[in-house]
Amino acid sequence: MWAELHYKRPILVAGVGNLIQRDDGFGVHLVRALAQESLPDDVDLFDGGTLGVDMLPWLEGRRKIVFVDSVQARMEPGTVFRFEPDELSYQTEEKTSVHQIGLTDTLAMAKLRGTAPQEVVIIGVQPEVIAWGDELSSVVQKVIPKVIDLVKKEITMNNTISEEYNE
Repeated sequence: MWAELHYKRPILVAGVGNLIQRDDGFGVHLVRALAQESLPDDVDLFDGGTLGVDMLPWLEGRRKIVFVDSVQARMEPGTVFRFEPDELSYQTEEKTSVHQIGLTDTLAMAKLRGTAPQEVVIIGVQPEVIAWGDELSSVVQKVIPKVIDLVKKEITMNNTISEEYNE
């Protein structure tokens, strides 16, 4: 189920974030929790950590990618979001290091190479604590089951879903 370069399943669920920055590591924690779940055979899981542009080989040529990450949206901690890359504001400032290359840059590179996925969805959670440590805050920890359900819905849908995630 874990993504490998020699064979790519059509759908990839990629958890991104920094595991030693508490809630920033939400995506990685979520993908690790998903590894314990029953998923369709056409799904790979990927711990993208803080790879940035180094994720390209794992992203290219997929039909659909679901990214899971923490998202600073100035909302209540634990709020869950679903959006697509074109809804992100692109930062145009000059980059002085490859560590400054983010998700939008990486997806733009895949598009330029002609290997971008057909569909990209981002499921994000508003963090409560971004500080040194490897445990999620209790508020963010509590939304893991909800996000697992949302990811499962997303990977079984042929088209994007538009339901409100926060009821």
